[in-house]
Amino acid sequence: MSSTGHYNPTAKILHWLVAGMIVLQFILAKLADLAPSNLRELALLANHKSVGITILAVAVVRIIWRLRNTPPALPTSMPKWQATASHVSHWSLYVLLFAIPITGWLMSSASAYSVSWFNLFQLPDFVAPNPELKEIFEETHETLAKLLAVIASIHIIAALKHAVIDKDDILSRMVSSISLALFVIVAALGAAWLGNVGSSSDSTSDTTPGAATDSSAVVEAPVANSDLPMWQIDYTTSYIKFSGDQAGAEFEGVWESWSADLQFDADNLDGSVIYVTVDTASGNTQDADRDGTLTDPEWFDTINFPDAYFRASDFSDSEDGYIASGQLIIKGLASPAQLLFTVAADGDKRVLTGTAQLDRLALGVGTGEWEDTEWVGKDVRVEVRIEATLPR
Repeated sequence: MSSTGHYNPTAKILHWLVAGMIVLQFILAKLADLAPSNLRELALLANHKSVGITILAVAVVRIIWRLRNTPPALPTSMPKWQATASHVSHWSLYVLLFAIPITGWLMSSASAYSVSWFNLFQLPDFVAPNPELKEIFEETHETLAKLLAVIASIHIIAALKHAVIDKDDILSRMVSSISLALFVIVAALGAAWLGNVGSSSDSTSDTTPGAATDSSAVVEAPVANSDLPMWQIDYTTSYIKFSGDQAGAEFEGVWESWSADLQFDADNLDGSVIYVTVDTASGNTQDADRDGTLTDPEWFDTINFPDAYFRASDFSDSEDGYIASGQLIIKGLASPAQLLFTVAADGDKRVLTGTAQLDRLALGVGTGEWEDTEWVGKDVRVEVRIEATLPR
């Protein structure tokens, strides 16, 4: 048996803190795979990402500490090949502690799913949404995670071998009661706390689609009579966008299929009308999973309600432009809504830009488990830009 010095208490705490978070990460990832609902999966993955960012931050502290503090020497009795293997495995683990969170961060950015840290603040995206890059980063992230599991397992087996067979102090020099308690707290209690998110929504909710208000008469009624010219809309340069909050990070989307009948004149607000029809299956947030969820019965129920409508014939002046007050009809539910907008005119050309602030819960969008606003916010912002010409 050969004796070596013990690690500094700070080194022990950092070692076992990271070890506990790594165990916690594998637990959260497995729970997400087995999640019984989309919301629970979203919440678990959000916490998985937050813990990953925490590991990255602690890894930075740990590598700085390691470079500034020389670790205890290995026993002189240890064979050279074992000493070499020990150094290689340690530095491989350091590399993986950086590479795995970073590839996960990049994967999330490429998925148009920005990372937030425990819903407290949003982290920057280093790559633009890109499905091809997302697949590359996802495969790399998962491969590196498996490699970490293998190297960590070898690391554990080697430490136990030194303690049980070689009977040296390789293991004991990195162990303290405080560091082991920290490991248990992070791994076990962390899993119990972070792994329980969204569980209150796991029970099946009544999401049977049905019209809260019979709006069929409103939907099928003709546009109000107007003597104003119909705007000839250029749909290639016009858009209807929306943005919201998901797991503490903002996301944006666009409705790719919509049409509008628009007759507006600032000098004849009483005779102005607007009637917009949106294909509810055309939402594009650059994330396939999120886009698919939007078509579900709890959200827009696109099978039973393929279109949403905004209709307004009540216009008034505002300090910054105009207000169109009307009805927003989603899934047969008619709710009052306002569009604040401005109109720029240049000859026969018109450019309307406007915004609307909506409460998705009041509109019946995101029912059942999705009424939990901790993971998907209730406030939605809609941005409209319509470029058009007037008939001559």
